[in-house]
Amino acid sequence: MNPTKLACLLAPALLLATALRADEVRLRDGRVLYGKVTVEKATNTWLIETRDGAVRVAKDDVVDSTDDAGLRKRLRELAAGAGDTPFAHLQLAMRAREFGLDAELWQQLDAAVQGSERESTALQNRLDDFLGQLEPDLLPRKWRTANTDVRVRELLQRHSKNGGPGRRAALLELLHREPNADKDLRAQARRNSDAQRRLLAVEALVLRGTAGNDSFAWRTAILDRDSKVRSGAIDIAMHRGVQAGAVDYLAPGLAHSSPEVRVRTAEAFERLRDPAAVKMLVMAGPNAGKALADGGQGSRAYIAFVNQQAYIRDFDVEVAQASFIADPKIDVLQSGTVLDVTVHGVYEEQVRITLAYRTALQHLAGSDPGADPRAWAAWLAQQAPQQPTATTPDKAPDQPAAGTPRKN
Repeated sequence: MNPTKLACLLAPALLLATALRADEVRLRDGRVLYGKVTVEKATNTWLIETRDGAVRVAKDDVVDSTDDAGLRKRLRELAAGAGDTPFAHLQLAMRAREFGLDAELWQQLDAAVQGSERESTALQNRLDDFLGQLEPDLLPRKWRTANTDVRVRELLQRHSKNGGPGRRAALLELLHREPNADKDLRAQARRNSDAQRRLLAVEALVLRGTAGNDSFAWRTAILDRDSKVRSGAIDIAMHRGVQAGAVDYLAPGLAHSSPEVRVRTAEAFERLRDPAAVKMLVMAGPNAGKALADGGQGSRAYIAFVNQQAYIRDFDVEVAQASFIADPKIDVLQSGTVLDVTVHGVYEEQVRITLAYRTALQHLAGSDPGADPRAWAAWLAQQAPQQPTATTPDKAPDQPAAGTPRKN
């Protein structure tokens, strides 16, 4: 029976019921139920509100019950002898979920997730399997059978900056496993109003491994409106091992008509730490301020140099007291030059772009190429003996074997 209908039927009797704080209920048939219990005296039954819905059992079928304080005490006793390892925290998180202790579940899961990356692949797989089971703990029942776009939106909606690493990891794993969700995740990664949720959608796309998802993350590092999302997209690509090919894919941004795109491309290269970007930045430096399009932010100016000359255009003849009078019609002839222009700070944009390229080169090569981009080629020639990988991106030391480049 639907829990809402059941609650309506029991409402009159529950007015006379006594609330019992019992989180664990053991039945004669061997079942163990976890949830809040209300004892209904009128019908001599217990109503147990579990995670999956309400269950009504006869009081005579109850063998034993333990309240939440007793379950917390039991969990503390288990934690005292478990140690402080990611595996131990994962086991405690499982027991906390079994007991229905939500606060303890996420607390233990936070500790397990934070330490899991230093552990074995087997532990990570076990953690991922557990995270994939937490949908009932995150989504209300009405959303669990909804369409994919609704489920993706609702899962992202439950992510907040105060949620903790365990909750974020669970949401990420559920989005990773959601069937046919790439299209909806891309839409959310572009349009969601919350920056952290957009970033979570990007990471879920990368984790899913569908062709083109890696380049979507690279584009996000250039196109997203939030600087934290842009830098976070690069961090995700590097953490997940899909940065190979990013430099070649993003290189056209150094010659983009928008100055903002040029600056963001240099920032992305700086964060990628791929020596292959050095040569591209050096080549683009002398043209940093060329071929910039109208960004729509210039100041419009108007000036006119005009010469006006009056002349008689025509005459009107009037008759007054038998006399003819010629009435001249005066007009004005106007000639000259009118200028209507939009003034842009081209020089200022050139300085900003050049500074972004220079800063990126400093971090990538470990030395300052100087303020004049025309001298960067000579600087690069001097750097080559110390940094042979600058012209051989396929041998970059920090580039993992996994993550082959993909192009859309």
